[in-house]
Amino acid sequence: MTDKIRLKPIGVIHSPFKEQRGTPIQPSMASGAVGWVEVFPEYEEGLTDLEGFERIWLIYWFNRAGEIRLKVLPYVDNSEHGLFATRAPSRPNHLGFSCVKLLGRQGCRIDIADVDILDKTPLLDIKPYVPKFDIFQVSRAGWCDKQLPSEKRADTRFAN
Repeated sequence: MTDKIRLKPIGVIHSPFKEQRGTPIQPSMASGAVGWVEVFPEYEEGLTDLEGFERIWLIYWFNRAGEIRLKVLPYVDNSEHGLFATRAPSRPNHLGFSCVKLLGRQGCRIDIADVDILDKTPLLDIKPYVPKFDIFQVSRAGWCDKQLPSEKRADTRFAN
């Protein structure tokens, strides 16, 4: 294994959210929030056929996340949990992912909705959301099985 992995952004995510405070914490809590993705021209050919999907996964870099913490107080709970049992942004590799609604594509621009990502976030990859691949029936979801708020916005607990 190597301890150096190089990632190259393929674009930039644009959203109405300029700061962590007030940003929806998951796409399911971002209904109606619209934004767009600027894919760099050298990757435009890779967008062929993307518009046939209703939702897409955006994989991005939490470029404004704070320091790494192995125990965190998630936005939706009053108890600390291990980082890897949460979706908190203060991770060793600062990777984030969101399943957003694809509204349309024109060239290198992808219009999206249900966006929960800060403006000017570096985009690392795009993958189509495919229900046959992405939906699993589960019988447990850890601490998230207890009643969670239906709407929650970020505060500054994970800010840089």
